[in-house]
Amino acid sequence: MILNEHQILERMLTDDPERRIVVTPILDPVQQFGPSSLDVRLGPDFEVVRTSRLTHLDPLKEPAEIAGDVARYTESTVIQPGEPFVLHPGEFALASTLEFIRLPYDIAARLEGRSTWGRLGLEIHATAGFVDPGFSGALTFELKNAGQVPLPLYAGLRIAQLAFFELSEPSRLPYRQKRYTKYAGRLGTAGSRYFQDPEYVALRNAARRAKSTSSEEA
Repeated sequence: MILNEHQILERMLTDDPERRIVVTPILDPVQQFGPSSLDVRLGPDFEVVRTSRLTHLDPLKEPAEIAGDVARYTESTVIQPGEPFVLHPGEFALASTLEFIRLPYDIAARLEGRSTWGRLGLEIHATAGFVDPGFSGALTFELKNAGQVPLPLYAGLRIAQLAFFELSEPSRLPYRQKRYTKYAGRLGTAGSRYFQDPEYVALRNAARRAKSTSSEEA
């Protein structure tokens, strides 16, 4: 069941911490609450992709090496109040919500762009629009300008909205307690930590074994 604006507000104001939805700060409830969603704003920090610095990202390197490659692949930028961040056509950048979000164990959410910005060509996520029950932290935007003209973006703009869904029963293991959680509790923009996925650990181990066997046979 998707929550309407009254149910969202009731969950935000409840005294029961097990049922409470936290989205803060809410700067203007009249602007931000829709019939079945809550608008969220753009934060001031960005991670800009610098493709000229790397030929590729190799997930089979050691984690520390990959983390260094990812750090070189992006450049952190923080804009000041009233200062634009200009996203040019075809460009990709990471950003985050101005708001801190925490979901109870029986609520999931969906992050979607607002139609006002979609009509200008702004995409706010590539694939990561689902927010698990129990998530806590800022949400990351995967911004892309699919339009034909540069888009100046300012901190505080309402570029996205959250819709909330009630589970038939609470999650047994919320997102922030999962074994392979990589982004829970983070504030500001979080870059990819894909190399921490267990699949790549297994692939790296297999590559080491193959290399060791090849050396022994030689």
